[in-house]
Amino acid sequence: MAGDDDPATGSGRDDAHRSTAEGAWWERGEEPDYRATLANERTLLAWSRTALALLAASFVVVNLTVITPRVLRLALGAYLVALSGGVTVTGYVQWRVRQARMRHRLPLGRVVSPPVLTAALLVLAGFVVAVIVIAS
Repeated sequence: MAGDDDPATGSGRDDAHRSTAEGAWWERGEEPDYRATLANERTLLAWSRTALALLAASFVVVNLTVITPRVLRLALGAYLVALSGGVTVTGYVQWRVRQARMRHRLPLGRVVSPPVLTAALLVLAGFVVAVIVIAS
């Protein structure tokens, strides 16, 4: 019916008239420009690819490297797995926050993840250098 509110079918009130307190977060506010939404999704996919690469690297380090002691391989592999998990969570949180802010036509805000990821990768680089020095 014309007056029914059915979120499953999209009938009823327009998204622009929804209260900020009702419904799921992705139903609140207005539908953003599809180009911004797709760009946000591409960024999430980039975070996911980075996490997948880190996870694959942990597998390689633990299973295919025989020149380093097992404990060092396990430590480096564990760090890579933890970094992969952190990148996955960070990517999702960043996507969700930006998507919600776009729906409410708010500024995207400041992101703290690049400096944190940079620091984590520098720690990884130092860890790899230490493993190479110890293994040599």
